[in-house]
Amino acid sequence: MRITEINVTNFQGLRNAALVVSAPVLLVAGHNGAGKSSLLDAISMAFTGQPRRVNLKKDMGQLVTEGQKKGEAHVAWVDDNGAEETSWVMLPKGNTAPLLDLPYLPFVLDASKFASLDSKERRRMLFDLTGASAKPDDIAKRLADKGADKALVEKIKPMLRSGFPAAADQAKENASEARGAWKQLTGENYGSDKAEGWEPQAVQVSGIEQSHIDQVAEQLKTLEQDMAEAQQTLGGHKAAKAAAAQRQQRIADLTETAGLLERRQAKLIEDEKRRDEWDAKLADARRAAEGGPSHDPIMCPHCNGELELHRGAPGERIDIRAYVAPEKVADPEAAKRVTEYSDYLDSALRAVANSKRDVEASQNAAAQVQALQDEAAAVPNDDAIANAEQVINDMRQERDALNAKRLALQEALDAASGRADLIAEAERQHGQVKAWSLIADALGPNGIPSEILADAIGPINKLLASHSASTGWAQVQISDSIDVTFGGRLYGLLSESEKWRCDALLSAAIAKLSGLGLLVLDRLDVLDLPSRGQALKWLMQLTKSGDLQSVIVAGTLKQPMDNPPPGVQAVWIDGGIIAQPQAKAA
Repeated sequence: MRITEINVTNFQGLRNAALVVSAPVLLVAGHNGAGKSSLLDAISMAFTGQPRRVNLKKDMGQLVTEGQKKGEAHVAWVDDNGAEETSWVMLPKGNTAPLLDLPYLPFVLDASKFASLDSKERRRMLFDLTGASAKPDDIAKRLADKGADKALVEKIKPMLRSGFPAAADQAKENASEARGAWKQLTGENYGSDKAEGWEPQAVQVSGIEQSHIDQVAEQLKTLEQDMAEAQQTLGGHKAAKAAAAQRQQRIADLTETAGLLERRQAKLIEDEKRRDEWDAKLADARRAAEGGPSHDPIMCPHCNGELELHRGAPGERIDIRAYVAPEKVADPEAAKRVTEYSDYLDSALRAVANSKRDVEASQNAAAQVQALQDEAAAVPNDDAIANAEQVINDMRQERDALNAKRLALQEALDAASGRADLIAEAERQHGQVKAWSLIADALGPNGIPSEILADAIGPINKLLASHSASTGWAQVQISDSIDVTFGGRLYGLLSESEKWRCDALLSAAIAKLSGLGLLVLDRLDVLDLPSRGQALKWLMQLTKSGDLQSVIVAGTLKQPMDNPPPGVQAVWIDGGIIAQPQAKAA
């Protein structure tokens, strides 16, 4: 990828940059805040469409130069086949040209990106970059190349999706199971030397036939049937005993309830008496409240006329007279008592209902007690249950003895007839132990994982060593644990200038291995003057060798570079505007 032209307007601190790139190395210089980093951001966003300095695409309007309404960046470039392409981004909406499907482009546009990845992301990126694969199919091929059994490889392949440790542990477990099967077959502890060519001692068997085994098996069948019947009978005894105990408890509870009948009947009579009293009082109160008589007339049984009893002075005879309805005079005090008496009557009615319910419950309990007593049956005693359990235990012992006898007869018969089969099966299990152990060792840390890791980091470490030698800087390496080191020190412990050199070497290696041929570096000024010279010399060498086609490097300098070396185009940014570029032919 060779950049041929850059056009940027109103992009952050960069107001205008119309630049034809005429040399492989483009040096962008200027004072602080002149717009150098804005130029690099514009180039990156034109290629990737991803915002820089803001997190969300909707905030891209913040990147337009202050006081302006829109900005844009266009980058023209030539691919490896010589085809001319243009990438661009428009602000504030962030519209872009069709984005490039180049997964490693962000790593050459931002040199610090690789070191910022976590170890898992770094490992995945290196595997993809170098073509080192840890896919199950590729690992299966490596296992086959090591002589692993193809059928067993197919069995372990699904576990590879969970990682090497899980697959290795499964292979070890399978080998352990095969050792256990060998031990069960042979009756001996497994040993790799012992298992090789193992044979059992020859056994002489005479007078034992299959009919003897069948006879014992028939005895076992009969005994099992007898045991089943005995256990069923014992279960019935225990169930009957448990039911009897529950029945007795139920009878006791019901007897207690039935014993309350007389007291509950007496209470019902009292409750009904109180109900009648309050009913009469409520009726009188209602009559008085309505102005009616305090009592109703008596109906004559002969003429159906209304009569009333009249008493004079104490001791006088009671006269029966025709009923004369008194004049209605409402009693306001009686009206107040109506509500009060209604509540008393309601309470009395509830008491009567509750008492009737309780009387009925006691009557029902008495009936149930009688029914349960009628159901009582003879219950087996503890001695009968103990005797039944002893009979079953004796049967179990007899069954175990018959089983042992049958197994002994079968083993004796098989010892002769199955010796060859035993040898063959023991040999097969020994072969399984060796095959699974081979796979477990191959999947261990020092096996295929180590080989794949070497394939992944070997090429980039080789290239990093070459770049370190070219620059004279400390060597950058990626360790087996995917840590980045510079001169043997971890990346996180480096100074700012050491990190810059480390990032530059890594990004250049990625640009070479990915075939992009493009490298963008910012903040050259973090290096001292000798190191800046080393960096430019090294970048010029990479473009001359063809490892890189385009390099853009930016930094704060005191003044423009008046006489750039061949192969370097130097431009100066002042106040957000690129001055007339300076270049020399390579």
